[in-house]
Amino acid sequence: MTCGTIDLGCTKCRLSKRRMLVVPGDGPCNAKVVFVGEAPGRDEDVRGVPFVGSAGRLLDAALQSAGVSRRKVYCTNIVKCRPPDNRKPRKDEVCTCTELYLSSELATVRPTVICALGQTATEYFMDLKGRMADHVGRELVLTVCNRPVKFIPSYHPAAVLYQRGKLPEFQRTIAAVLRAAGLD
Repeated sequence: MTCGTIDLGCTKCRLSKRRMLVVPGDGPCNAKVVFVGEAPGRDEDVRGVPFVGSAGRLLDAALQSAGVSRRKVYCTNIVKCRPPDNRKPRKDEVCTCTELYLSSELATVRPTVICALGQTATEYFMDLKGRMADHVGRELVLTVCNRPVKFIPSYHPAAVLYQRGKLPEFQRTIAAVLRAAGLD
């Protein structure tokens, strides 16, 4: 289920020109956890659902390993359209999409924990100093929609697919996110 206001015909930025589908968030609107990634990939662009490709299957496996079904969490991305050639979203694209859509999703879901998957999502929520490895798994408290929310950065599952040595830490972080939300 998509939460918040999402325009499936959005043309507010250049990403709309080459995408197949807008990819809104997916999950229960009362989820305790929101996972936020960078942008849809090829599989997501075709299906219109976040985290359904190989990175999504890795996230699903980490959730299952921690004893929680994907149906219990909300998954979304910073931008809702696939950037060309899987490039990193540009600042103006992030600004447009987060103001229009991500803010609405977070205000509707009102999670107790946000897990940023990867550097782009982490940088959106916090001023990232140092390497991503220095922040993965650390629990912080941020103010989101005028209320305190636990915030835990994680490696993006796509990065873990390419650097398998990060898999144990990724799994530990996902388990910590679920514990922080009381879902363990």
